[in-house]
Amino acid sequence: MFDEVIIRHFHPGYNIGLQDIRNAWLLHRSPVKLSTTIYRGNLIFRVPGSGKRISYRTLKKGLVKRTIILKLPVQFLPF
Repeated sequence: MFDEVIIRHFHPGYNIGLQDIRNAWLLHRSPVKLSTTIYRGNLIFRVPGSGKRISYRTLKKGLVKRTIILKLPVQFLPF
């Protein structure tokens, strides 16, 4: 079973895809969902395990409209 994620916009410089404004994915070796927070009134995305912040305003400047479909395996609960 797979969960399907459709990415509509892509930034080639950062290699980040946007599903919508609140869901961003880092598309490097394996797709990683970025955490979304508000920092000083700006929407930012943060890579898990890293302190680097990428703002939506910076990301928006280089977005390219491209449809990418990710098929992620569904993880069931262990009980």
